[in-house]
Amino acid sequence: MQRVVGDRYELVRPLGRGGMGEVWLGRDHRLDRDVAVKLLRPSSLPAGADVDALISRFDREARLTARLENPGVPAVYDTGTDEDDLYLVMQVIGGADLAEFQAENEPVPVGWVAAAGAQIAAVLAAAHAAGLVHRDLKPRNVMITETGEVKVLDFGIAVLRDVDMTRITRTAETVGTPAYMAPEQAMHGQTSPSSDLYSLGCVLYELVTGRAVFEAGTALAMMHRHFNDTPEPVLSLRPDAGPVLAEVITRLLAKRADLRPASATEVYEILLPLVPPPTGPLIPMDPTRPFRDKLSAPRPPAGSAATVSVLDTPTMPVGLPAPAPETTVAPVPRAEPADSGPRRIGEAFLLMFGILGILTYVDDLATGVPVPDAGFTFTVVSTPVLIGLWMRKRRMRLRHVWSLGPFGSRVGPPRATGLGERILERVLLAVGGLGSAVYIGQLIAGTVNGNPLLYIDSPIRGLTICLALLVPGLLMRQRRLGRPYPWSRSSVRS
Repeated sequence: MQRVVGDRYELVRPLGRGGMGEVWLGRDHRLDRDVAVKLLRPSSLPAGADVDALISRFDREARLTARLENPGVPAVYDTGTDEDDLYLVMQVIGGADLAEFQAENEPVPVGWVAAAGAQIAAVLAAAHAAGLVHRDLKPRNVMITETGEVKVLDFGIAVLRDVDMTRITRTAETVGTPAYMAPEQAMHGQTSPSSDLYSLGCVLYELVTGRAVFEAGTALAMMHRHFNDTPEPVLSLRPDAGPVLAEVITRLLAKRADLRPASATEVYEILLPLVPPPTGPLIPMDPTRPFRDKLSAPRPPAGSAATVSVLDTPTMPVGLPAPAPETTVAPVPRAEPADSGPRRIGEAFLLMFGILGILTYVDDLATGVPVPDAGFTFTVVSTPVLIGLWMRKRRMRLRHVWSLGPFGSRVGPPRATGLGERILERVLLAVGGLGSAVYIGQLIAGTVNGNPLLYIDSPIRGLTICLALLVPGLLMRQRRLGRPYPWSRSSVRS
């Protein structure tokens, strides 16, 4: 016999597991309709879990979702307790989530991406206008119905930005999915409407290109990649995406919140002209269908753009009042450092020849070669290194010029490169490999004749020249093929 919750809702079959419990397809016997029933079983939580906080969060989900009356959010019908379980009854949504939708339609038409993005932006604008931040926007939390309507699910971990609400999330507990987290949310626990926009950028990037913004083996590595790495340009992976869509995705994925669009309404207004006029027969799950009727087309609520200037505060411990939010005026965005092939090549050669010059200078001092005006000479040979380090700091957005950077998080899927980069890679590998072979041959010949350095005038200089050519070629090959180490034969599988 099927279980009946609340003496009213019969649990028919499981639909999946959500962030806070199980979701079932149910039958409302009183109103004779299908519903979705979310259950939370405190008794099944792992040892050490903050049961009170999870129960509070579950209870708040009903009130937050019910408060957000929007066609793009499932309606809340009821909530209560049954035996030792808490339950939340919601509108059941038919269709597929965005990940399934993408798998069925890959590559997703660019117009469909714009239509789905505009609908999500309209829902986010309504949520932000109500003072809600979603904090876990991802393809699995977005449904597309048979009629092409987009529904954003699981506002249960959203946080009210009202000043009189306390936080139910413990300090240092990051809520969300690392692959779609904004840098400030992943590393500092700070959430805001702008962090939702970053997540929207991740979703649109994945829809357009067919791949995630970043790949990583662990959650921590993924967070570091979002904080430090620059995504592969959209147009290099999907040339037909168009400059407008590529530009808005790039802005959404900006590391700094003040460089992203000012509001979800702005994103909606950019994407709306990219939605093609629906023509021909109706296609199931076509996200352009809701825009056929201009009067009923999804749109942000009036005046929603003004509400997002109040930013959410970082997650606070239970029981402590959150500090009052500050009204901020977004500064004029500054252009982010361009990351292009010629800039990376110029940076690499500055570092290579600068380091070669410094090592030659040290080699001359060590071997007793006279160096005229030693101070001035050292300044001249070290200047290219300083310029190259400064360019690297700007490109990788490092804290200091001497910061090592996230070496482990650079590994990922094969990287698209241009013909010029591939030619340079092969030249560096060929010349560096040949030079290294000659250098090793001279060492062997000298060893046979009793002195390893018999045929080598300057061992430091010779080794530096070989490595300065060979190592950049190996690193370019590593990044292009997505391999864990420059000498690896197989690429990374995530």
